[in-house]
Parts: sequence; C-alpha cells; structure tokens
Amino acid sequence: MRLKPLHLLIMALLAALALTTMSVRANTDQLYQLSGMATHQTHFQHALTAAQQRYAQQLPRNVYESLVRQSNQRFAPQSMTDRAQARLALSLDEASHRQAVNFYQSELGRRIVAIETQATSAASVATMQRGIPQMDVSTERLNTLRQLSVSLPALELGVEVSMSLANLATQSANDLLGGLFEVPGNMVDNRRDTLRGQMQPDLPNTLAYVYRDLTDAQLQQYLEWVQSDAGKNTSRAMELAAKDALNP
Repeated sequence: MRLKPLHLLIMALLAALALTTMSVRANTDQLYQLSGMATHQTHFQHALTAAQQRYAQQLPRNVYESLVRQSNQRFAPQSMTDRAQARLALSLDEASHRQAVNFYQSELGRRIVAIETQATSAASVATMQRGIPQMDVSTERLNTLRQLSVSLPALELGVEVSMSLANLATQSANDLLGGLFEVPGNMVDNRRDTLRGQMQPDLPNTLAYVYRDLTDAQLQQYLEWVQSDAGKNTSRAMELAAKDALNP
C-alpha cells in the first residue's frame, strides 16, 4: 500500500517524538539513579503496599478493591518514573544537570544518597515513627541543619507523599459512590497545611538524626552544594519531578 504524504508526515512526527523521548530518558536516567530518586520511588511502592494492606482491614471489600485498582494504576512504577524523568528534563538546564551528576558521583554525594535512601526505607521509617530522640548537637551544627531544612525539599516532599497515601481511601470512595463523599478542595489544602505545620518544627531534629553520621565539615559541604545555583536548580527540579510522579 502506498502511503499518502500526510501519512508519511505523521509517521515522521511520531518517529521524531520517539527519538526525543529516548533522548530525554537518556539525559535524565543517570541523574535519576545517582541521586537516589529511583530508590526513593521503590521505597514509596513499599509504603503504598503497606497502606493498601492496612486499608484491607478498615474498608468494605468493594471500596478496598477500588482503592487497590486505582492506586496501582495511578502509582504504576514505570509511569511514575517516566513522569519524573520528563519533569527533570524540562526543569533542569544543561549546566546544572552536569554539575548535579558530578556532585552525586563524588564521594560526599554517594554518601549523602546512601544516607537519604536509607532514611526512606521501610525499616527506617518504622523506627522514626516510633519517635526520634532529641539530638544533642552544637550551635554551629544546628544552624547548618536549620539552613538545610529550608533549602532542601524534604518538608514539601514529605507532605506530598503523606497526602498521596492518606487520600487513597477518600478518592476510592468518591469514585465508587458517585461523588457522595467528595471532599472539598479547601479541606484537602487545610489538611496539607496542618501536616506541614506539624512536620516543620521537628524538621531540624529529624535532619540531625538522618545526617548524624556526617561530620560537621561534610554537612557544611553539603549545605554549600544545596545553596549553590546548580544545587538550588537541582533541588527544585527534583521537587517538581517527585510531585509530578505522585500527581499524574
């Protein structure tokens, strides 16, 4: 069959789009892996499974089955990865991307990633949920931690992950019952603000616990990276990428 010019144009556009997608993925996959984002997503999947199992004991069977079906579709691992990497490619300029890769390939960068990914593991989360001890740190170290708590996207991402897991049952009930349980948008926003307000005062001590094995010099060096132009761009791009992954 002979293809018409319009068909050839469409095929060419589709081929170009496929090549562009492959190029975007190639450009961001290394950073996605090096920065620990891929591991954090795996840990989120573990948390999602645990949340689904908890709801199994609390919800009617039809609501629970709807919850599992919809949450598995919304948080499909490959789709989350694709959304995150696409956002990274859009949000991070070439120079910042290159410097981010260099940082995460460095000895300190690898250590930071090991610490941060350990902190989001199921075992560590369970330990921290039982209560984080009050850390005894110097005034200088506490000042560094407070600056990190402002510069890192840890608070906003913690809020987004918590909201995503907490809203599973509500969304399933909304969809299953035709909106009878529809939660007003301002109520959801208020929950987000309440959660942020609860987490924010404890964040410096949480970071003191998470980064407890770093020396003062290493912690200061990490802060300097985070506060650099490339570090700020990278943190912002990662925050946007994680939000896109969680909110299709």
